[in-house]
Amino acid sequence: MKKLILSVCFTTISCIASFAQAKKENIKVIYNTDFILDFDKVKNSIPAAYQASFKSEIDRGISVKFVLESNGKMSSFKPEIKIDNNQSNDNSIAQMIIAAEANPQYKDYEKNEFYNVKDFGVKTFLIKDKIFDYQWKITKEKTEIAGYNATKAVGIDEDGKEVIAWYTTSLPYRDGPYRYANLPGLIVKAEMSTDEFKAVFTMKEIEILDKDVVITLPTKGKVVTDKEFMAEMKAMNERHNQVNQGVDK
Repeated sequence: MKKLILSVCFTTISCIASFAQAKKENIKVIYNTDFILDFDKVKNSIPAAYQASFKSEIDRGISVKFVLESNGKMSSFKPEIKIDNNQSNDNSIAQMIIAAEANPQYKDYEKNEFYNVKDFGVKTFLIKDKIFDYQWKITKEKTEIAGYNATKAVGIDEDGKEVIAWYTTSLPYRDGPYRYANLPGLIVKAEMSTDEFKAVFTMKEIEILDKDVVITLPTKGKVVTDKEFMAEMKAMNERHNQVNQGVDK
């Protein structure tokens, strides 16, 4: 009888501990994202009438808040509706970033899959692909970010460009901003660059939630891989340019 009672007690304690651990998997993280644009490289794509206002906004600095929510098995990453730009109400670029990234990016860790809905013209695409392997190389470099001791890791993105991520083992979550993931702790800062701009995601706050984060993966749209979507977008842009050239003639 004593063995039975002890067995029931240990089972109950184990269940409570498992439940508590499961609860700790539910997090909400706020990232402040700074976009640094090279005006000289992007001005040719901006109508002449808007170049002065765009340059002014770029010079002031463009900052948008993003929210990561995770339950340990799945996560979503999306911008806050409110624009974080204290300098001025003139924030057209920030609004365009929010509009472009309005549909959340999802990670399903159990299936190692990434999801993102993209509306392009009258078409809707559902990008469904494997979570990208950045082949992270962990360095010995350390610093403090948002009050946490962080370690630097360097990876390579889909375009062969370097990505820098800082993670902390004090927050044992394999998630992070944007598509970044699979380091030994939460990514508290990440830096990526293209030919036209640089984006820096920096964690500002984290909340360990008492309630479960419910995430429903998208199903709407033509299912494509990331590479297939880029090919579709390129083809549609080419057709659009051909139509415009025909009108100009």
